[in-house]
Amino acid sequence: MTYSSIVVGTDGSPTAERAVEQAAVLASADGARLVVVSAYREGEGPAHDIDSDGLPEDIRFVLTDQVQAEELAHRGREVAKAAGAGKVVVQALPGEPAEVLLEAASDFGADLIVVGSRGLARHGHFILGSVASTVAHHAPCDVLVAHTA
Repeated sequence: MTYSSIVVGTDGSPTAERAVEQAAVLASADGARLVVVSAYREGEGPAHDIDSDGLPEDIRFVLTDQVQAEELAHRGREVAKAAGAGKVVVQALPGEPAEVLLEAASDFGADLIVVGSRGLARHGHFILGSVASTVAHHAPCDVLVAHTA
């Protein structure tokens, strides 16, 4: 199966960048358009006094405003281009990350959404983050959960 439109989300974290890279490789192989999306909370500014690097990925976006989200999406484009994607579109959208990914998939007629996993729990069992789980349950298309831990 080949894909023509792939959506991937980024929050700028190393694991999100790995998901973008994997989506870019698929987009490159299929000649697909890659849509890199970043979510933000509308009307809320960044919390400059908090170090977001240590926060779980599922809540890191809360600290992102529109300008930061646009910068993260553009950084995602750079990562995607470096990984071989040819046609890359970026969007920064207000809302919860899973809802934003689903909205972008609908808007762009995506036939694949790539989301990153959260990796392994303490006891070695695979767990999905809430974003990956929500997208997997509600996606209008195929979903690839990229192992990013």
